[in-house]
Amino acid sequence: MMLNGDGLMVGYSFIYGEEENNEVIGSLDLKIERERENYIECMKKRSPIQSKQRPELFYCALIFVVAVFISFILLDLIYPFPESIISGDPWWKHNHRITIVTVINNVNDIDIAMVDTEKEVNNNNISTSIRNKKNYAEKYGYKFVIKGIEDWDREPSWANIPALLKSMNEYPNSDWLWWIDSNLFISNPSISLTSTILHDITLSPEYDNKEIIIGNDCFGINTASFLIHNSHWSRKFLKTVYNPRLFKDFKYEETVMQALIDFEDIEVGSRILFVPLRTLNSLPLNSSCGNDYRYKWHKGDFVVNLAGCEVQKDCENRFKEVMDCLK
Repeated sequence: MMLNGDGLMVGYSFIYGEEENNEVIGSLDLKIERERENYIECMKKRSPIQSKQRPELFYCALIFVVAVFISFILLDLIYPFPESIISGDPWWKHNHRITIVTVINNVNDIDIAMVDTEKEVNNNNISTSIRNKKNYAEKYGYKFVIKGIEDWDREPSWANIPALLKSMNEYPNSDWLWWIDSNLFISNPSISLTSTILHDITLSPEYDNKEIIIGNDCFGINTASFLIHNSHWSRKFLKTVYNPRLFKDFKYEETVMQALIDFEDIEVGSRILFVPLRTLNSLPLNSSCGNDYRYKWHKGDFVVNLAGCEVQKDCENRFKEVMDCLK
């Protein structure tokens, strides 16, 4: 660069003569054209390679995703997620829509999970009952949970309330919990909860506000077997039933539930779907309700209730009749 007489900066092109400048400009144009041609040729050669590499990139990405998933599983085994810590199951197994809950006297003797309350029951029948429910849960992909009695100051029947509340917290992904006493047996495992009893609940808008599915016997509601929605309303209802300041004089939890249903000033009855008792809980022939067809067990019924067989000392005969139906 240089300054002209007026002090303005002049480019190199003005140093040479006009002919030299034309040669320089022509040379630059030629170089630019060669670079452009080289670039185009390079891109033509590169495109086929890139297209061949696309499948390889896809497989690499797939391998990466799988590796990340496996890493999460391994991490969960070493450092479990909160829900895994509570229940003992890895987090990816917590997708059960239904959790079966029961309570037994000594939960430490049973190497499974479930919830039930009766404590004076023959141990052999209890073990068979647990296997019966466990097999049913595995058949349909339900979660099966066993709890122990926590409050011995109350009648054993009250144990279903804290057991259900605890299970609701441990399995928040479960939409419904099925409470079933330990002395109830599934006598027709071909019946699925999701395809029969809960089918209309999930499809029909008229059942949107139903939180509890339960049956009545000749005395009122029977809480030996019922379904309860895992919702805020259900938790509040169970806590109300269990509140000792409100219902300290009631001996059984189903008496409190019946009182709340009959109490017109609170909205409880509208949240409960009453079904025929035999839908979830068929009574034995010599039950307190007698031989009423609406309550007593028939072959093909979903569940049979063997409560009271210890007193009448005919558990073996009743149990054999049920087992014959399962063959």
